[in-house]
Amino acid sequence: MYWSVLAVQLLEAAGVNFKRQFNIHSYRKFFEDAGYKNVDYYIVDGRMPCAIAIITKQ
Repeated sequence: MYWSVLAVQLLEAAGVNFKRQFNIHSYRKFFEDAGYKNVDYYIVDGRMPCAIAIITKQ
């Protein structure tokens, strides 16, 4: 089992209620569907990888 899956399960058991789970493609689509056009995406690797979206105001 991946560490990130285990961490999510532990947090949910503690009462955290995650609404969505993303991969990089669904994360990009989420912002595109919301109408954001000038967005840079970064992946931070680690035990629990994190995606970061930086939205630049035009």
